[in-house]
Amino acid sequence: MTFGERLKMFRELAGLSQNQLARKAGIHRATITAVEDGRQATVNIFTARSLARALEISIDMLVGDSESELQPAVA
Repeated sequence: MTFGERLKMFRELAGLSQNQLARKAGIHRATITAVEDGRQATVNIFTARSLARALEISIDMLVGDSESELQPAVA
């Protein structure tokens, strides 16, 4: 799952529009749109932190760096 797909999933789970998330995180809506649409693959650490805080999740959850994802798949 890409960063943009994660962002959209957590935003929708939080029941927020792109505009609402942008206001809550203090960033431009265009950034959220570009990331979710795949036109911008990454954001800087400060933006990721603001998004995670606004979504009330850990930055690890947002970027997909959880221990369960780091474990090798069991065959």
